[in-house]
Amino acid sequence: MSSTSTVRVANERALFEVLCRGGHLSAPELVGATGLSKPTVGIALGELEELGLVEQVGRRTGSTGRAPRVYRLSPSAGGALAIDVGRQWVRGARVDLAGQVVRRAQREADGRPASALVEEVLGLADELVADEPGADGGTPAGGHAVSHTVLGSPGVYDAAADVIRLAPNLPGWEERSVLARLRRRLPGTLVVENDINLAALAELDGLRVDGEDTDDFVFVSVGTGLGMGVISHGRLLRGARGAAGEISYLPADPSTPSSPTRLEELTGSASVVSAAREAGLEAISAVDVFDAARRGSSRARVVVAREAERVALALTAVVAVLDPPLVILGGGVGRNGDLLLDPIRAVLRERLPLPPPEIRVSRLGVDAPLQGALADGLVRARQHAFEAATAVA
Repeated sequence: MSSTSTVRVANERALFEVLCRGGHLSAPELVGATGLSKPTVGIALGELEELGLVEQVGRRTGSTGRAPRVYRLSPSAGGALAIDVGRQWVRGARVDLAGQVVRRAQREADGRPASALVEEVLGLADELVADEPGADGGTPAGGHAVSHTVLGSPGVYDAAADVIRLAPNLPGWEERSVLARLRRRLPGTLVVENDINLAALAELDGLRVDGEDTDDFVFVSVGTGLGMGVISHGRLLRGARGAAGEISYLPADPSTPSSPTRLEELTGSASVVSAAREAGLEAISAVDVFDAARRGSSRARVVVAREAERVALALTAVVAVLDPPLVILGGGVGRNGDLLLDPIRAVLRERLPLPPPEIRVSRLGVDAPLQGALADGLVRARQHAFEAATAVA
């Protein structure tokens, strides 16, 4: 590539990246955001329009003189698929290059073996890309070509072996054939990521949208299981083998060295239900226990206090090792902040040598991993669209 072409592509990338962050912007606004001259911005916008990456969406009203044209990324220039696989549900969504979610769907997964769960995932994907001519990432009738599918899953992705490990709540999910089948039939390039890591990315995206300058935090999910995503300097910390944040395996009771009790067994929703039944409560789910505590049940409040103590045990280890400025609690159990936060803070103040970090409850719901998968897929789809278009040019 000549030096002139290199400069041209660099200018186009600068505008493209600003539009990725800013949505609908006029040429003068792009001049201010990039520091490029007005003629350079005009030329680069023309090139991006010709490449199909950018389109005009009207003019900016309310300004003096001739209203400037407003631009955005072209939705039909690309897109991504996001799928979140859990023990009870498989959720999915498709996003276009402009960042608009164009379709959502979910299917029940509870109790299905791995082979059936794979079919549920594939069926969900087919539903999400129903307007495409095939599942090969080709351009659909309405645009939004899928270049990447981001799959969120419990466990750790072993890239060398191309298998998912440490996913005991999904029997058979660790078999090599699972990803092999998904990779053959899902559209675009398949990206596999831990579901709690994706939820942490969704939290990071939400903090940035809200204007919070917080690039270091941990997201701890307490629900069916226990997991953590670590964000360091604005990036996901995966560890050498992708297992960073697998706090569920921390031993909580070393009295039986051959089979120590794990933190997940003490903090998960099943533990809450078991403790409630031992206390004489008729509880089907952890939700029942927390609702009973809110209604004033003394027995339910004892169970909730015990759960807060155990979650605090997990957070004590996390804070002692990572010293994060912020801890965000999520998951079906962790979102009960009105009952858990104060006792957790009290325990941390008692156990830690320094004041505990800020602890808050996630504002995201059960869709947090899916939102993270969408955000990750969108970044990948945009990079792919730009590089593919400028390489041809």
